[in-house]
Amino acid sequence: MRLVRLVLPYVLIVVLTAGVTYAFLKNDWGVSVLLFVSSDESKVEQLLKHTPCWDDQAAFSCWDSYYEKITALYGPRVALFDLKGRYEAVDAGGEDAPQVNYPRLYCHTLLHPIGEAAGAHYGSVAEAYKHGDPFCRSGYYHGVLEGIFGEEGDDALLSNLDTICEGVPGRERYSYDYFACVHGVGHGLMSYFDHDLFESLKGCERLVGEWEQESCFGGVFMENIIADTPEERSRFLKHDDLLYPCTVVAPHQQEQCYQMQTSHAIAELEGDFARVFQLCASVEERNRIFCYQSIGRDASGWAYGSVEEVLSFCSQGSSIAARTECLVGAAADFIQSNGLEEARMLCRAAPRESVGRCLENTEAQVRML
Repeated sequence: MRLVRLVLPYVLIVVLTAGVTYAFLKNDWGVSVLLFVSSDESKVEQLLKHTPCWDDQAAFSCWDSYYEKITALYGPRVALFDLKGRYEAVDAGGEDAPQVNYPRLYCHTLLHPIGEAAGAHYGSVAEAYKHGDPFCRSGYYHGVLEGIFGEEGDDALLSNLDTICEGVPGRERYSYDYFACVHGVGHGLMSYFDHDLFESLKGCERLVGEWEQESCFGGVFMENIIADTPEERSRFLKHDDLLYPCTVVAPHQQEQCYQMQTSHAIAELEGDFARVFQLCASVEERNRIFCYQSIGRDASGWAYGSVEEVLSFCSQGSSIAARTECLVGAAADFIQSNGLEEARMLCRAAPRESVGRCLENTEAQVRML
């Protein structure tokens, strides 16, 4: 009996502690408190146990609001790796995997504001990049530059554009991180100039180096399409002229424009790839290849990583050149969105006349990385 009296208080403490812990973790406020005191990795692990948009998973606004909240509560790094975890969930499969992975579908657009917050939070591009990740076509990196421009948006920044990316590793060999940074300058300039495409292109030309200028042009043209929403239409896209503004920008800017423009056309034509191929066939010969490659990037996105779907989309080109360059563009996108081996697999599955060109370009892309 004496032993029971000695042990009973400890048993009660264990039971009480277990009960309090259960009640604590059972409530959202308890989980929130736990998240605040845990590491970033633990926060991400806990967050990934819940799906915030089950009732309206297809709504971009739901996921956009979710990441806005996570960024404000726990910082951009947690938001970034939460999104990466959900992005990769489709690869993990499993019976609990959602039918459509909407964070993966919307990933690039969702990453931009996370990157913006990181740019403001870390204060420099190099520091923000240290805490980043290039998944989903480097949307985070692009957003970082928008954040830097938002924090330092003045004439002094424009006068020192070349210094923005000087701390990024691999500058001397034109590494992928350096490309993502200079490309991101184009996104940042669009933010700075209130999405005035022509002023932003002029801003890119302040950069020293033709390669840097072209990479920056690509960011401007990408941002022009990303920023075109039903709520706020771009002033520099037309619904009755689907190749505009590529038809009116300076000749040395057209390559980068055509490499993005089909994303606007395919949306306007509701996924009619055959008509977009026809549109690209009307482009002057020197730029036609870039238009076809742009279709390939879109095919990769619309196919959601399916090799068979990409082959089906690209087969709608009316010439061997059109179909081949479409596959080249799709494989280049696969490297970023699905992985190098998947890109090689796509090339090997291509029609015989396209395999060599597709693999050759894929390996060239890898060497650049």
